[in-house]
Amino acid sequence: MYKNNVFYFLVIVIIGWNTSVYSQQDNIAWKEESHVYTKVLDAPLKGYGLGDSTSLLQLAHQNPTILALIFTRCTGICNPFLLQLSEKLEWEIEHKNFNIVVISFDPRDTEADMSALAKRFHLDQEKQWIFGVTDSIESLNKSIDFNPIRDETRQQYDHEALLVGINSDGYITKKLIGMRSTSDLALLVGSIYNSFTPTHQLPNKNRLFSCFNYDPKTGKNTPGLGLLFIALPAILTIFILFTSNYLGKSERIG
Repeated sequence: MYKNNVFYFLVIVIIGWNTSVYSQQDNIAWKEESHVYTKVLDAPLKGYGLGDSTSLLQLAHQNPTILALIFTRCTGICNPFLLQLSEKLEWEIEHKNFNIVVISFDPRDTEADMSALAKRFHLDQEKQWIFGVTDSIESLNKSIDFNPIRDETRQQYDHEALLVGINSDGYITKKLIGMRSTSDLALLVGSIYNSFTPTHQLPNKNRLFSCFNYDPKTGKNTPGLGLLFIALPAILTIFILFTSNYLGKSERIG
């Protein structure tokens, strides 16, 4: 009896883990598609080497642009995120002319803070790398669907590592969330030159079996039938095991 209970418990744990993994992957994929092919906010920028009237769209019009959102006081993903970018984009930078614009989403950061960050990563003399701040960060975040959450206790932000590809017309061509491979970054670079890149179709009313149902008006996801179908094989397995165990006990008693 004890062994059976342990087995059932393990099966339930596996179901929960599989459902969580698939739903998280699906959720990230949909976030990466949010606001793609919409125009990014023309946020005014201030930073090292930038003029007094430079904006994000002006930079994009000059050269296709990759936008990265960080903050200088980050004790989490920001530093390894920038280090990965500087290493994995090196080949692309050598062969193509595009901007990498690093903007702080923390209102406390100044131009001096961003300049110091660029020097820390030895990127202050790299002309394609631009480190700056903007007074329109909340509106910029909204235009790219980026939602950092301030944790006052830790004096930190809970946020995703986000890259946004912007073509020379100012349209978002692709988004990447998290630490990504060189091939993913190459696809992002290709997208800002208007090359075809694979995408995930956003859920809509004609897709009944999505794990989540995305509402573009609120930007929120609600559980869908897809979650049930992911767990269905394991649920059926548990049902069969319980039924077999119950029938076996009934025969022994009879």
